[in-house]
Amino acid sequence: MRTIPLIVALLLPLCSMSEENHQYRFATIAGNDIAWSCRGAGSPTIALIAGMGLDAHASFSRIYHNYDGAGRICMYDRAGMGKSTFPKARTRTLNELVEELHDVSVRADWGKLVLVAHSFGGFVARSYASKYHEETLGILLLDAPHEDWLPRLRAEMLPADWAIMERILAWNIRNFHEDYLEAQEAVRSTRIAPGLPITVISRGIPHVQIRLEKMSYEGIELFDGEHNTLQSQLARLSSNTQHRVARYSSHMINDFDPWLAVDEIKLLVGRLPN
Repeated sequence: MRTIPLIVALLLPLCSMSEENHQYRFATIAGNDIAWSCRGAGSPTIALIAGMGLDAHASFSRIYHNYDGAGRICMYDRAGMGKSTFPKARTRTLNELVEELHDVSVRADWGKLVLVAHSFGGFVARSYASKYHEETLGILLLDAPHEDWLPRLRAEMLPADWAIMERILAWNIRNFHEDYLEAQEAVRSTRIAPGLPITVISRGIPHVQIRLEKMSYEGIELFDGEHNTLQSQLARLSSNTQHRVARYSSHMINDFDPWLAVDEIKLLVGRLPN
């Protein structure tokens, strides 16, 4: 009977850490008030890029509040997410998301960036590094998808399972105004500097929440398996890429193993050229 109170006591510090106060500042970009926040000082600037439909704090709270390495760590909310406004909401291209991040970086005087991107944010990071290669010091991808993941699912899934995927993609566009399929195709033309330091962190526990949409077991196995298979392709993005598996984490690495992410950010910073 004492086990449950003990578990609660152990979890409470983790919950409170993720809710530590942080000061938001705002930059008006393309008519939207974009919220951003930083901790620490000096260089490099570690810029956190959230997944689709998530504000930055939901994607990175424990990572943000527990980073204790060199430089400063910064997060921002894309238009319409978290504290950022989007009064004239519309679906935006991947390039527009890249330009938004670049404008935030310039307005906030972030300087050269180490990009830490979760999930869909990986497309933003890769496109940013391709377009602004002189301003990109390195990339860390947190369970980011590869551009061939959905095409493989479309080719291999049962029609009923693929219909679930199409429904979710359409729902994301309506609610978050970000087009996964457009970004997936746009990122194919990007090129990463050959020796850019990159770390790929992949989940070690299956991400099976889509079962709630009544996807078949076979569909879930493809959903998870193809994602995992393609992580090795991301590990070839540059000649200076390292690949880690978060053995005890599912897709939301911030919620399962933020300590691995913090450690790998510090190691990535240590790999940057002097």
